[in-house]
Amino acid sequence: MLDSEEIAVSHVCVMTMIDGKVCNAITETASSQTCYICKATPKQMNDIEKLLKREVVQENLKFGLSTLHAWIRFFECLLHISYRLEVKVWQIRGSNNRAVFENKKRTIQQIFRDRTGLLVDIPKSGGSGTTNDGNTARRFFADPSLSSEITGIDKDVIMRFGIILRTLSCGYAIDVRAFEEYCLETAKLYVAKYSWYYMPSSVHKILLHGAIVIKEAILPIGQLSEEAQESRNKDLKSFREKHTRKISRISGNQDLLNRLLITSDPVISSLRQYPLRKSSNISSEVVSLLKAPSLESMEADSLRALQLNMESRQVSSSDEEDDSASDVDF
Repeated sequence: MLDSEEIAVSHVCVMTMIDGKVCNAITETASSQTCYICKATPKQMNDIEKLLKREVVQENLKFGLSTLHAWIRFFECLLHISYRLEVKVWQIRGSNNRAVFENKKRTIQQIFRDRTGLLVDIPKSGGSGTTNDGNTARRFFADPSLSSEITGIDKDVIMRFGIILRTLSCGYAIDVRAFEEYCLETAKLYVAKYSWYYMPSSVHKILLHGAIVIKEAILPIGQLSEEAQESRNKDLKSFREKHTRKISRISGNQDLLNRLLITSDPVISSLRQYPLRKSSNISSEVVSLLKAPSLESMEADSLRALQLNMESRQVSSSDEEDDSASDVDF
């Protein structure tokens, strides 16, 4: 109750902090190579005109675009194409093609290591995936000229992929129409250059369905990424090792959940000092795909900034009065 008015708050669970595997499981999509939004199979991925007429499952648009993992998926898509440029086939079959493929892969890996220091597509010990991570992908797309020179991939394709990924990750509202046109042009360019390599479902999802998913999202798509959940993985390992009882699984999971609740408490988390993060300027290409801020939102932001400034001045003046009062000699 507030001034005789009752305020009710409702919560809506939005499942966007999930990756493609979880989306496939929830939507009962049998193959990871099939799009869970339009159910297109790999052999249908490069027929852009037919895909545009294909019906989508509206219920599956709520799962977002997995923008964090998209960096790795787009990066690996171009890597796998570069390994096959000499044979130009989607599936590697036969000893001759296999030998050419492996030789090209080793050559590209060595050049990346020598010229950029990046370990690309190398399996990790213990079976925990490969060295392909978000930071490696960002460095790949940050320099399209060098990446194109090393891999042999068309520079425009690399540049366009990078612009799309940065637009999705920036956290600002996206101009749906401009983004849709840009993604469609990119998809057609991809098919024109590499029609022999079927577009992966993760790339297809963003290029063909990204605009409609963004339109259905309740917040800018960059704010609905799985980054928050992924960043807790190392915390989970640490909490389970150092702050849980090992007498049973029930007590261990109970302690783990309690620890997560404590560390995510708004009051407690507001007390910690946040690490400094490097900020980078948004390129003009990305800005052209963003929605211009409305006059109302700009006015609201200005009023809020003015209010915060006045509040800080009042707090500082009251602190000065308290200090002067404490200095009085009796």
